[in-house]
Amino acid sequence: MKNFKQIALGLLVGTMAIGFSSFTNSKNTSVIHKDVDGKIISVTSKYFRLPAFASNTQDTDPSHYVFSNALDADCNTGTNNICSSQWTTDVAPTNGQSPDDVGTPMLSSDNSQRGIYNGE
Repeated sequence: MKNFKQIALGLLVGTMAIGFSSFTNSKNTSVIHKDVDGKIISVTSKYFRLPAFASNTQDTDPSHYVFSNALDADCNTGTNNICSSQWTTDVAPTNGQSPDDVGTPMLSSDNSQRGIYNGE
């Protein structure tokens, strides 16, 4: 009976830890592409278009975008502007970096979400 209680307690603690982490993880994730040896080949991440360059046309200038994985980072709706795009770079970005800051950037795609980046 003692082993059963220890196992049950362990499962409960593990479940609580997983549940808690699902609320604390960032929402903007990067997709990391690796070769067979585990070396990073490229990283594809969502970057937000800076409000100063808001437009409904595609923008291929990487300096007009910024990475943010803050939970509040999003697009305010109400306009038809392209708010974010996927960029592929050499390394994973950190908050505040443009695609230029993290290697050789290549525009992968524009996201369907429209609006203006909220600056979070």
